Amino acid sequence: MNNPKTRNAEIVVQEMENEILIYDLKENKAFCLNEASAMIWNLCDGKRTVTEISQSLSKKLNEPMSEDLVWLALDSFKKDNLLEQNEQFEINF
Repeated sequence: MNNPKTRNAEIVVQEMENEILIYDLKENKAFCLNEASAMIWNLCDGKRTVTEISQSLSKKLNEPMSEDLVWLALDSFKKDNLLEQNEQFEINF
């Protein structure tokens, strides 16, 4: 799986001005994503590659963003079980 997709089953997502709050109903845990992680979260639609996510992020922020930043966020999402097909998703960071 090369195109990350965020999980939407059994979670509640509340978008704030510059961050996203996520509540995992299954694990009874809450997560707060900062602005960069929130943007990455919204770009993980299962259609974009990590490279495309990085490029979109760079355009939105008007400055170059490394793929490493995306991989770091994805690693965190995976550890928190916030990706679809979490077990099969390999982190290349």
